[in-house]
Amino acid sequence: MNIFSKIISYLISIPARIKGMKFGKNSFIGPGYDMGPILKGISLGKHVIIGRNAWFDISRYTKNAEINISDGTQIGRYFVVSACKNISIGKKCLISYNVTIADHNHDVFNPEISPMDAGITEGKEIIIEDECFIGAHSFILKGVHLGRHSVVGANSVVTKSFPAYSVIAGSPARLVRNLKDDKTLENENNSNNAGI
Repeated sequence: MNIFSKIISYLISIPARIKGMKFGKNSFIGPGYDMGPILKGISLGKHVIIGRNAWFDISRYTKNAEINISDGTQIGRYFVVSACKNISIGKKCLISYNVTIADHNHDVFNPEISPMDAGITEGKEIIIEDECFIGAHSFILKGVHLGRHSVVGANSVVTKSFPAYSVIAGSPARLVRNLKDDKTLENENNSNNAGI
């Protein structure tokens, strides 16, 4: 990143910095981002890149919520991240465009209260370990823990946790294969039609 790019990057990030977002060295968020009233608790590691038109939200309904995005992670445009508990994204993850990660839901199932008045459900921590890939238009929902180097297919809705090296896809997302499973790899080589 040259000096001109660094200056532009810093100027773009000033509103977020004023509201309390922390930036590691050479981290960048694209223009057009939106943010809730509170950004204290959001931390970007070093060399984090987030595309334009992202939305960052720390819930005003809870205290001490955190969003941590670790070193070297790159995220596409139209990223939405909303926390009332804790969201942790590991190092060197690659997250495609139009991905939503939220550790809570809207409380819409009480017929006596409108969704507007009901607020949100209790949050559950989301952990995405190092080197994960998340495909475009995917949703990662509350309580999910994705193990290291997991792969999430495009248009997936992830509602439960998966171990390291999982390849998952679908709505709700299901295990397709494990990258470390020799039998799965052998079957793929024999059939030439496995995958997601």
